[in-house]
Amino acid sequence: MNWVQTRQWLRSGKDAKVQTYLVGDSSGGNIVHHVEMAAVEKGIKVMENVLINPMFGGEERTESEKILVWTVFLPEGVDRYHPAANPFGPRGVSVKGINFHKSLVVASGLDLLRDRQVGYAEALCKAGKNVKLIFLEQATMGYAPVFIFNGLRLEYLNLL
Repeated sequence: MNWVQTRQWLRSGKDAKVQTYLVGDSSGGNIVHHVEMAAVEKGIKVMENVLINPMFGGEERTESEKILVWTVFLPEGVDRYHPAANPFGPRGVSVKGINFHKSLVVASGLDLLRDRQVGYAEALCKAGKNVKLIFLEQATMGYAPVFIFNGLRLEYLNLL
């Protein structure tokens, strides 16, 4: 984020600001959340966050994630309350009272983590943040790159 802010060629001609959008799919959605938190802390303006099927979790498993193996995602020796998996859990940092920027969360009805993805959007909304949730009932995790690479147009892409 610091590097992006220093690049003159990225600045908008209208307002001389860098217009930054953070986009992440799956665990990249988790990264978007944590980069946004760091940007807020440093006073860096982000236009919007887009989290596509973010991989959030917690110690208490939801119905859709009971078969998911978290050991491949989290650092060795930590539990599912780790902020990488559960940003609003007991070890997470609250977004209340900070300038957390607007977010688009895309959740897939056939994704094992759909409950957490919806829960993340609900937690942002409960904290008073500007969030839009798009729930694609028949989509699976990983569908977005397939549609994009095939040149097909998804309705939610117009919202970006």
